[in-house]
Amino acid sequence: MKYKQHLFFVSLFILLFLRNSHAQDSLFAHRIIDTLTSKTFLGRGYTHDGNNKAARYIANMFFENKLESYQGGYYQPFAFDLNSFSGLMQFSIDGKMLDAGKDYIISGESKGLKGKYRLVKIESIASKNSLGDWSYHSVSKKDLLVIDDSTLVGGGVKSLLKIIEEKKCFGAAGYIELNSVKLTMDVSETASPFFHLIVLKKSFPVTKSEAVINIQNKIIHVMTQNIIGYVKGKRMPDSFIVLTAHYDHLGEMGNSVYFPGANDNASGTSMLLTLCRYYAQKQNQPDYTIVFIAFSGEEAGLIGSQFFAQYPLINLNKIKFLINMDIVGTGEEGIKVVNATEFPNQFSLLQNLNDENHLLKSVQSRGKAANSDHYPFYLKGVPDFFIYTLGGISAYHDVYDRAETLPLTKFNDLEILLKKFIDGLQ
Repeated sequence: MKYKQHLFFVSLFILLFLRNSHAQDSLFAHRIIDTLTSKTFLGRGYTHDGNNKAARYIANMFFENKLESYQGGYYQPFAFDLNSFSGLMQFSIDGKMLDAGKDYIISGESKGLKGKYRLVKIESIASKNSLGDWSYHSVSKKDLLVIDDSTLVGGGVKSLLKIIEEKKCFGAAGYIELNSVKLTMDVSETASPFFHLIVLKKSFPVTKSEAVINIQNKIIHVMTQNIIGYVKGKRMPDSFIVLTAHYDHLGEMGNSVYFPGANDNASGTSMLLTLCRYYAQKQNQPDYTIVFIAFSGEEAGLIGSQFFAQYPLINLNKIKFLINMDIVGTGEEGIKVVNATEFPNQFSLLQNLNDENHLLKSVQSRGKAANSDHYPFYLKGVPDFFIYTLGGISAYHDVYDRAETLPLTKFNDLEILLKKFIDGLQ
């Protein structure tokens, strides 16, 4: 009886210790996300040093955990051009001023525009791929076309936008796209010759005739960097497990709005740093070398990961497996695993570990997709997964993706699963 009681209390102590340990990890992750989404970093974009501030913060975390580095430092610098909007952002319709970020966003490839413009609405082209019955025969550079997505069925809005761009806006200065769902921001390396604004339909006045606009864009040359550190393996240091997450986000829109990017991808960066802190401890030293990479330039088109895959600091052929973490701040419905169908043995291991340990509601399979930083490595023949969480909040590429509303519901369980998966690969 005493022996059984002893075992019970030992088991209880271990359970409480593990829960406390992971509770500490959750607090650590929240602190990382709070910091990365703060106004200081301005959405980790490329104006007012937001991206570089985030890079320095992450590099300092690598340094604090005594990660080793390649080429004498944690940075792998690279450059690209970006269409930016860090100046004025003013838009009103018939005297009503709309709020940037909440009522409207600028398309990432749009040019800037300043002045008064007549609004011209396009109608009666719901299912057509041409503008043969277009009602307005005369537009000028002082006009803006207005496209209402609710009048276009069967994906017609995409076809229409393509036609309008091919026809050079029929001579108009650009177009306003009314969206009945949500505002989703993007970024672009180049600027279009046309102005393109997306307005939430419920924010658009019922009666409208004239818009006053003062929105500035500027092509800037961005100097940025990937951040790379590693923990040397104790048994097979020349083979690698690579953990990645992008730390950049959309940055600013105008001089008063920024996109915090809590789920996308301060959450993945915080998971990267949480695992970094764990494996950096001597008692957790892995058999294989674990390389930690925080990518920049993902939002502009996987630029940082493409650069690393083209100019790798390690032998890509020696990578045993790569795990990319992007949008991991929820998890009520489990996780989705991109490339699960490409690497079925590793996916089976992940599923079995989850079932054995009763961690996540589901571990769902998805095929290959060029939708995050794993993809340039996949094209190079590196076995990899891109993992993202399911359920919970739906904020994405908008001003509502904030730290205070990100639940991190299954963050700890995903962390446990990733550790067990990494152990299973060794």
